[in-house]
Amino acid sequence: MRREVPEGATEVRIRIGGPAGFGIKAAGQSLARVFARSGFETFDLTEYPSLIKGGHNTYHLRVSDTPIYSHVLDTDVLVALDEPTVGLHLDELTEGGAIVFDPKAFDAAQVDGVDADHHCLVPVPLDDIVYEVGGVKIMRNVAALGAVLGYIGFPLEPLADSIRQQFAHKAPEIAEQNIAAATKGYEFSREHDCAFPHNLQPLSDRPARMLVDGNEAFGIGALAAGVGLYCAYPMTPASSLLHFMAKHGEREGVVVKHTEDELAAMNMVVGGAFAGTRSMCATSGGGFSLMVEAFGFAGVSESACVVGLFTRPGPATGLPTWTEQSDLRFALHAAQGEFPRVVLAPGDHDDAFHLTWQAFNLADQLQTPVILLGDSYLSDNRRTTAPFDTSAVTVERGKLVAEGDIADHPEALAEDGRYLRYKITDDGLSVRALPGVKGAQQIVNSYEHDEVGWGAPGEDAPTRVAQNDKRMRKLELARTLVPPPARFGPESADLSILLFGTTKMPVLQALDWLAEDGVTINVMQVVTVWPFPAEEVSTFLDAAGTTAIIEGNHTGQLQGLVREQCLRDVDHTLHRYDGRPFSPEQVTEWVKEVLA
Repeated sequence: MRREVPEGATEVRIRIGGPAGFGIKAAGQSLARVFARSGFETFDLTEYPSLIKGGHNTYHLRVSDTPIYSHVLDTDVLVALDEPTVGLHLDELTEGGAIVFDPKAFDAAQVDGVDADHHCLVPVPLDDIVYEVGGVKIMRNVAALGAVLGYIGFPLEPLADSIRQQFAHKAPEIAEQNIAAATKGYEFSREHDCAFPHNLQPLSDRPARMLVDGNEAFGIGALAAGVGLYCAYPMTPASSLLHFMAKHGEREGVVVKHTEDELAAMNMVVGGAFAGTRSMCATSGGGFSLMVEAFGFAGVSESACVVGLFTRPGPATGLPTWTEQSDLRFALHAAQGEFPRVVLAPGDHDDAFHLTWQAFNLADQLQTPVILLGDSYLSDNRRTTAPFDTSAVTVERGKLVAEGDIADHPEALAEDGRYLRYKITDDGLSVRALPGVKGAQQIVNSYEHDEVGWGAPGEDAPTRVAQNDKRMRKLELARTLVPPPARFGPESADLSILLFGTTKMPVLQALDWLAEDGVTINVMQVVTVWPFPAEEVSTFLDAAGTTAIIEGNHTGQLQGLVREQCLRDVDHTLHRYDGRPFSPEQVTEWVKEVLA
């Protein structure tokens, strides 16, 4: 399905494709920085197999002078660093779209389906350019970036500035060599016979924007919340959050630990929480599988910690570099036994920032683990957004005693003066005293316990029931503290869509497109998936005419929660589980079919 750019708007979609090992993502992100700093809205999508070298990689960049919410399928400029890229992405090329290629590597005109009457061929001798400037083969991508800007008539200077900044930590001649390659690519592409249909020039007087991926947004949110310990073992797509923390942690006073495995990461985070520091770890489904027993330890010990679970397709290793929303039920039920947890599902980069700092507050206030349920679509891909409002960040530590004498808190003591770490309370919360508080002797372990918390005495039946009930009462308090569902679109609509997580982005883009076509949809994003907002969801569905759920899994995990918690179902469902995110084109076409 092709989607025309609205009249009066300027938009270009650029795709770079080729084998792994040629710096395709790095090159594309350099281009994204150029447009973001020039006042444009951008959204990128990186797709790559789990290979260090070889395989087919693509980077797709969407650039617009109007608000955008997700990637799209269409491509206006295809940079083909090898011949297979042309055939693989020819169907996505718009009418009159350009193919930038090296004529010494292959002849794009000879690829099946290429039609010079419908496609603009832009031959640029990338290898020769690199040879002329004395560079290395990977610099072909920089020459290609220059060629893209030349073809669309965009000034080269912003790219040159970006290159100088990118290589500022290296010898000056390296940056100049790359700029020389970009300049030659720019000059060659200016000689093509066909013209780009839009006049894309830097914009002035635009509001400040920043370019972030989801893991950077998670990291900024954690730093704003005052995280003191971050532990992780690298696992796609969470690895770049570990890199972010390693880069910025020391300056911000964060202890960052690359652990030997995910078991150690989760256990260290529980230890950090016991010591009173705000503690976090992150991984994907395979790593979280290893964390599960220690996650249960956090539950029974009532430890305040934050866990990032960034989903990729399973089972087992599955598709390590692709995306899915299939770990929802896993997040809700991970670890043996029953204990309260909060599960937050950010839908975009702004959500990732705000829900992260809120997660630390909820963990402290409820003295229980909080999961941030993301996925590769959010973690790996960048978009422009307004600078995060750190002035909105608050720090709520709950019933925490960090210093002094526990005798000053009689509500935490037994009649004989002993500190009751797990005292039975109406709201399920006990006073949490940190090591070093005078008189607050305590033992924290993985056993069921009595109010004092010394392990084995908690094995009698009445104590077990009392402690289990105490912990579970936190869920009722949690319902008053967690973020509510978010609503988008008009009050009444042709179709009402329920979703969670990153499906928000393509659906909001589709909402705009459908409105242009006279079709109205409204959307409820379930932000807190546990405790489930059954009352709000029921009200939304009861007020709707035709209802639907869109989610990225096979079994309809959100739909199952609606059936279980709201005792009702929806009229239509759309699932995707091939490792790719929903596209707004797919959603738009499906909505029209449903309503037809």
